[in-house]
Amino acid sequence: MIGRYEILSTLFPSLFFIFIVFPLVALVLNLTPQGIAEAFSDPCFWSATFNTILCAIAAAAAGVVIAIGFGYYHLFKQDSVIYRIADFLNDLPIALPHTVAGLALLLAFGRNYFGWLGENGLAFTLIAVVLAMLFVSYPLAARAVQAAVEELGRELVDVARTLGDEPPKAYVRVVVPALQEALLGGFLLGFSRSLSEFAAVIMFGGNLPGRTQVLASYVFTRVEAGDLEVAVAASVFCMVLSLTMVALVRSVAGGLRRAEG
Repeated sequence: MIGRYEILSTLFPSLFFIFIVFPLVALVLNLTPQGIAEAFSDPCFWSATFNTILCAIAAAAAGVVIAIGFGYYHLFKQDSVIYRIADFLNDLPIALPHTVAGLALLLAFGRNYFGWLGENGLAFTLIAVVLAMLFVSYPLAARAVQAAVEELGRELVDVARTLGDEPPKAYVRVVVPALQEALLGGFLLGFSRSLSEFAAVIMFGGNLPGRTQVLASYVFTRVEAGDLEVAVAASVFCMVLSLTMVALVRSVAGGLRRAEG
């Protein structure tokens, strides 16, 4: 008889494989050579792939830059109003429904305030796609930098300041170089999150084939059109790309642990 506590050892694998692994297996099992051929011969698929990777890289890089600034405030200005607001709102994009995020971006950077740039402002452009990805992925980079700054402490900064460096200079010269692994990890996490974004992107950037369409919206469009085999092929391609990013993130995390050891 299985003890009442030992049930956890059997319950977890069952639930994990049913609700996490099985859907991925089902996706692969429905992959067909015809679907692969049609997807890979579709210019819109490759355009969506290019847009996804390009915009995800830009969003992740911008997120890291902003996160570096947040790290400075976390280290030197925790009593400031700016830090308190930023620290409180940093995780909001994760909790906020992403259709709401997309609408907020559309109202902020659309024709209302940026109409001078064009009929729709920044909406329905690749810049809009980048901004949507940045909005949802930045918190991951911010928290990665925050955790790394907390581990470093103020010792290195205090040493730099004894040599006459002001806080901003000490941060740039001493702390930022020590955050290289965390910055890389934050970039990879932001890139991975950007790859999967759909709602905010389609609300603000649109779903224009060959222009602003990304892989997530390409799959959605194919399913709507009834091209399930092509949608499955594109989805498996996304899964492989995402798994590659997960492997990179784990590799960076492992490198950090070995360096600390």
